[in-house]
Amino acid sequence: MLGVCTPDMHFVYILSSWEGSAADGSVLRYAISRRHGLKIPHGKVVII
Repeated sequence: MLGVCTPDMHFVYILSSWEGSAADGSVLRYAISRRHGLKIPHGKVVII
């Protein structure tokens, strides 16, 4: 499962369709590449 929240702890994206175990980077890469997937604003930081 991947959950993304704002600095004030509001969830803005959840990906729960991943089965089994996977590396964090693989799940993030999948979330970004999906149609209507995760969008990371320019200049923002991703902490895995």
